Amino acid sequence: MGIISQKMIFVTNFSVFFYKSFLMKLKPASHSAFPLLKVKNYKIFYDSPNKNILREMKNYDVVIIEPVYYSRQQVKAIQRAGTKVYGYINAMEADRWNEALYAQMEEKDFFHRNGGRVYYKQWDSYLMNMDEVHYRQVLLNEVTKQVYSKGCDGVFLDTVGNIDDEHENDPEIISTQRAAVASFMQSIKDKHPQLAIIQNWGFDTLSAVTYPFVNGIMWEGFEYSSIAGDEWAQQKIAKLKKLRKKHKIQVLTVSGREEKESRQYAELHGFCHFHSPHGYNVWE
Repeated sequence: MGIISQKMIFVTNFSVFFYKSFLMKLKPASHSAFPLLKVKNYKIFYDSPNKNILREMKNYDVVIIEPVYYSRQQVKAIQRAGTKVYGYINAMEADRWNEALYAQMEEKDFFHRNGGRVYYKQWDSYLMNMDEVHYRQVLLNEVTKQVYSKGCDGVFLDTVGNIDDEHENDPEIISTQRAAVASFMQSIKDKHPQLAIIQNWGFDTLSAVTYPFVNGIMWEGFEYSSIAGDEWAQQKIAKLKKLRKKHKIQVLTVSGREEKESRQYAELHGFCHFHSPHGYNVWE
């Protein structure tokens, strides 16, 4: 990943700020409750639930759901046994399947490169411009409608890692996008201070700007054979452990294979692990 100077000047929302000064103006979230540190197990499920699934969700400390498929009553039913419910929000991509949300996007909300949008064929989604005020407001409204209004305990912000992956070679853009996602998280905490936040990927963005707002960080693709001997992965593990110790941020890992070895390796480092061999739309 690129090294970003703390003194770098960047342009955002047609005003010029110093990167470090901008971050100093942000108000850190309260971590007084540390809602994820004691989590022993969790599950991700993005499809519609049935009665059996709703009942079995109560066996987990945390479930991460696609809230468009749930009513407030269903969320409350899951929570009765003490399970914490986190609602999914795609932070850095616009999914075409979510027609109601997609219809609210304006052309300026999409990130443009070489004169066009950045399209992800695998997901049928587009990369978004977090630095656009309108886009952040649309997302905040979605958090209110789908997460807060349905009584969820927190929000799961997916694809934050796109900032690191897509913009690592452009220091100015990565700075503006990081500052913008931190501003977005601040707006969530300002409007709904009771909501906890889990961020997916974006480890460098986490350590640079989002750590004051985040209660949990997710690491997908945490398979033992890919992680144990990889220098980059070992550096990230060390960094995440330091962030957890200093800022009480829980690390949630996910594997799609090598369940036993991956789980043991995650637990060795004090991470909370989930194995999902068939994806998040299958309950098993």
